[in-house]
Amino acid sequence: MIVVCLSIMYLPLTWLQASDWQLGLIIVLSVCTLVCWWKKKKQLALIVVAIVISGVWSVINIKGLVIQTQQVPVYFANTKPVIIKIEKVLHQGDYQTAIALLQTTEAAEQYRFYLTWLPKQPLQSGQIWRGEIKLKPFTSRLNQGGFQRQKWFYANRIVGTANVKQARLLSDQPNLRQHLLRFAERQLKDHPSTGLLLALGFAEKYHLTQEQLRLFQQTGTAHLIAISGLHIGLVFFFGLLVGRGIQYLLPTRKITPILPLLCGGALAIFYSYLADFSIPTTRAAIGLILLLLLRFRRCHLTWWQLYLRCLALFIMFDPIILLSDSFWLSASAVFCLLVWNELLPLSVWQWRGKPLSQLGKVPYYLLGLLHIQIGLSLLFTPITLLFFHGINLQNVLINLWIVPLFSLLLIPCILLSIITFNGLGSWQWCVTIATKSLEWLMPWQTTWREFSLSESLWVRLICLCMVLIIGWYVYYQKQHLNKNSTLLAQLQPQIISFNREQLPDIKRLHYLIISVIVGLIWQLMLLGHHYYQHWQTRWSLEMLDVGQGLSVLIRQGDKGVLYDTGASWQGGSMAELEILPYLQRQGIKLEKIILSHDDNDHSGGATKLLMHYPKAELYTPSQVTYANRSPLPCMRGKEMQWRTLRISMLAPEQIVAQARNQHTCVLLIEDGRYQVLLTGDLDRKSELRYLSFLPKVDIVQIAHHGSKTSTSQPFLQQIDAKIALISSGLGNRWHFPHSEVLERLAMQKMQILNTGWDGQIRLCFMRNNELIITTERHQRTAWFNQLDEVGGWRNSRLKVE
Repeated sequence: MIVVCLSIMYLPLTWLQASDWQLGLIIVLSVCTLVCWWKKKKQLALIVVAIVISGVWSVINIKGLVIQTQQVPVYFANTKPVIIKIEKVLHQGDYQTAIALLQTTEAAEQYRFYLTWLPKQPLQSGQIWRGEIKLKPFTSRLNQGGFQRQKWFYANRIVGTANVKQARLLSDQPNLRQHLLRFAERQLKDHPSTGLLLALGFAEKYHLTQEQLRLFQQTGTAHLIAISGLHIGLVFFFGLLVGRGIQYLLPTRKITPILPLLCGGALAIFYSYLADFSIPTTRAAIGLILLLLLRFRRCHLTWWQLYLRCLALFIMFDPIILLSDSFWLSASAVFCLLVWNELLPLSVWQWRGKPLSQLGKVPYYLLGLLHIQIGLSLLFTPITLLFFHGINLQNVLINLWIVPLFSLLLIPCILLSIITFNGLGSWQWCVTIATKSLEWLMPWQTTWREFSLSESLWVRLICLCMVLIIGWYVYYQKQHLNKNSTLLAQLQPQIISFNREQLPDIKRLHYLIISVIVGLIWQLMLLGHHYYQHWQTRWSLEMLDVGQGLSVLIRQGDKGVLYDTGASWQGGSMAELEILPYLQRQGIKLEKIILSHDDNDHSGGATKLLMHYPKAELYTPSQVTYANRSPLPCMRGKEMQWRTLRISMLAPEQIVAQARNQHTCVLLIEDGRYQVLLTGDLDRKSELRYLSFLPKVDIVQIAHHGSKTSTSQPFLQQIDAKIALISSGLGNRWHFPHSEVLERLAMQKMQILNTGWDGQIRLCFMRNNELIITTERHQRTAWFNQLDEVGGWRNSRLKVE
């Protein structure tokens, strides 16, 4: 069932909308079910029924979200008043973002939106507003390995994005949770550690600064500030202790296991309520309820059986959960713990021939924590690299002290403060503990290490090899269980040894070792394919998706030249959001940064990039300095040989104080077979002035994001290109690329690629002179990343063709 739901969740939209194959598949599976039942293979029949039900249920959920997304432009396109109910505040600052339910008079149904606005007062959960909104395209930038915002929207059942133009507060009637949250905010009074305390107490992260979020991510402790299974389990344990304490006041005949379990469950559910039953919290609460039901009914399941049943229950409850990164991180972490405890449990270790428990409770607890951290380091590190593209090299040491500090001290103190309404000034205790925790955590941030794709593949390979060695050694020990020990071992017992009788069964070890070998072979294939692709590709040109801006990467091996750096704004830039993370993931070192001109959407990220690549040469057509660097000139007549490529500068004719569109640095890139022309924001007048200098090319970057003030017909006829590359944000306010430009390109029979439609565009020039074009968004991509027929934002290419 899990595999079926997962497969359906990543199908293209066209497959999900085609009902013929779905109906045919259901009929075939139904016939198989009847045949299995007739042959008295009831278990197999039940499996087929589960596959059918789970598949249908997944398709129903996906289609429901897609239909709602398509209805959004119908009901919310005009600036008519809408009712806005705030569900969750995501960010408070100069601007505020929130998840809210929207409703109009035409639609009785409520739609979950992602809102951005500037209200005069801070937003609070539970508020109801009446206002006007302006729809934004329901899409996101899409670069290889980058954050998939559209997927995150659907994972949270968000079907629309909008800016709030103006709004009026209708009512503010907070529930118990919101009363407690606001009381806590008043008590904390915007203390630097307020964000951490509210995140642990109420799962509200809007007070956490970007520096604090980066601190927890880069120290490998981000799991501690997301209320999930670890926190719910701890609170259940505290409730269990409270229940046991109450039993000391009861007669012996009334002491049963039920009261402590009920106290633990009640406190855990209350904590889930404080966390607003967020997705991770709800998963943990469901798993806890299942565990309690099994305990009350005196049913016994192995940890593997319980794990699989919990996964099936989560997916039956909400199949869309499979799109959530937090779900996969939690499920993977638990899976790694189960594998580690199956392969090498702590109970098999012995100290001088006796169990480790003889050392005492505190040493045994610390050894258990170390045992878990070592197992997670081996098994969970490859998964961490997959999601975060980096790890903290001292993660084991950090978790050895930060997990007990949060688990045994900070979280109980926060719960006590909430329940007692700051009794005995307990919030001040929490502030002290949280402040010290942040101070102690900061020095460990320097040990964070970003890994490139090739480095990640090698780390995964090494981790799998180490697990295989451990598995083989345990298997060897189990095989020699009944053999007589040597005389030397009898006379001098080992200080550290295994209790071989408690090692896993040979059969289970077989399965684990075979699984690791399969993973190892798969990893070797990925590594081989990665290096083969690098060897086959002579060089590549990649147009990154930076929204309404431009950034083109010319790449050979692990070296690169960047043409333009995208836009920047107060507090951020496309260089930080998209360009730098991509360069680090790919392991690329920039040797040259060339700015076409000084407009913000082309040069906004230059300073940040030069700080990360101080040895990179900077070329501009102006005298403007970036990061206190005097640029080298970009002007007509200059040429450079970069590796196997010749880069010629065709414009401008002279250096100016500040470069605008007409002063754009135009580049011609040649490899002996293909010619690529990069035109920045070159306007029509300048195109005609330089017309006689422009050669025939194969590929052209369309100037000014497809504006009708550029890309004249004489220019297109002169260069006679076959492929047109456009960098523009989908649904931008200037309506780029303009329909006139698209018509001209179509008349020239050019293949049109646009980052707004296609995401990142990659052109690979192979050793056999073949040109391979790939895009991140295409017809076969998963339904949640497609644009056609979703949200009313149609692909303009279809109209041109």
